[in-house]
Amino acid sequence: MRLRKPVSQEVLHERLDQLVERFDIATIAPDPLQLVLRYRDPLDQEVAGLIAAAFAYGRADIIVANIGTVLGAMSPSPHAYVARFDRSDAERRFAGFVHRFHKTADLVLFLQRIAAVVREHASLGGLFRSCYDERDRDIGPSLARFAAAMAADGLTKAEAKKIGYLVSSPEQGSACKRMNLYLRWMVRRTSPDLGLWTFVDASKLVIPVDTHIHRIATFLGLTDRKSADWKTARAITSRLAAFDASDPVRYDFALCRLGILDLCSRKRQKENCDVCLLRQVCKFPVTKSK
Repeated sequence: MRLRKPVSQEVLHERLDQLVERFDIATIAPDPLQLVLRYRDPLDQEVAGLIAAAFAYGRADIIVANIGTVLGAMSPSPHAYVARFDRSDAERRFAGFVHRFHKTADLVLFLQRIAAVVREHASLGGLFRSCYDERDRDIGPSLARFAAAMAADGLTKAEAKKIGYLVSSPEQGSACKRMNLYLRWMVRRTSPDLGLWTFVDASKLVIPVDTHIHRIATFLGLTDRKSADWKTARAITSRLAAFDASDPVRYDFALCRLGILDLCSRKRQKENCDVCLLRQVCKFPVTKSK
């Protein structure tokens, strides 16, 4: 496949802004954020958001179905549920829970840790505020401190490892896609995100990099790194900051739609490339055969 010559950054910026305009909140389904938007109380949104983000791996429609069931069992208030958390009740209430390789015991342990944080800090935002340092270059160190706090407090090594998967840390080297997604929801001030944590500077956010974002960022020349790790996430964010230094992650929702809605995939590339807004700036466009 022959690569297209690089386009100007001005054209790339223009096309990305057009993409953001096209994919607004009306295109949200399926997305775990739609579960969080069902709540109006910020305390409920924080708790629902962390649960939805922590289990946001696999197919988006399955995530929405499985975590929607969990949150439904915590109704009407996820925050009130964890505030009065009872382990025995949770083991009965969530018996039979399965999401990929996570089962009831993993969910109950996670809810127990959230409950402990709420008891100590009144809210998840309260814990993150204690971890946040505006002097940090980006959100990475604050996220690392938040992840460490979530996995602390007398857990066994095996339990800490389980929490460490659900609340990942940049210190592990991973892209921390799910936690960066949670931070995007909590921090960004414009739709579809919630803007609850106003003490965090949106310019410090790092883009949530999964296989969709990594592949599309490669197509757009935003990265040439082969692995979707923390360095790659920071590199892509740095490139996007050239277009919006105050809010580089604002492009994430629209870019992710291309993957989640199967609008940019190898198996359907010939069907969609000719009508894609990013075709002019893509390094690997495919033209339909005549």
